[in-house]
Amino acid sequence: MRSARRLIHVTLASTLLLMGACGGNAGPVSPPPVPSPDAPIANVYILPGASDLGPNAFGDHPLVIFKGEQMHWRNLDSSEHNLVADTPSLPEFRTTGLLAPGGERSFFMATLGTTKIHCTIHPQMVGAIIVQER
Repeated sequence: MRSARRLIHVTLASTLLLMGACGGNAGPVSPPPVPSPDAPIANVYILPGASDLGPNAFGDHPLVIFKGEQMHWRNLDSSEHNLVADTPSLPEFRTTGLLAPGGERSFFMATLGTTKIHCTIHPQMVGAIIVQER
């Protein structure tokens, strides 16, 4: 009897734990924002010789983007790069993926915040992205 009672308690506790871990009654996840066709574009560049420029690989200032703009990356360097965010504070930008020389990639920025970035291929290439209100 005692072992049957213990089995019921363990089963009940496991069931409750699993239900809580699965998110239970979490609401639906919103889809990413879609830019309007006339959203302003903020061009940002990977500069020529970027892997030798370290913290100046994207210019000598943080990249400032206004909320609602499309951040448009252009690789002006002769090397391939893969830029990633160091924090999840700007969910629209996680990584550029591999950008070949001349490659381009755009991200619609809808979240205010700041993150540091770096190149996974050339870790000395570091910078920061700031998304702010206009």
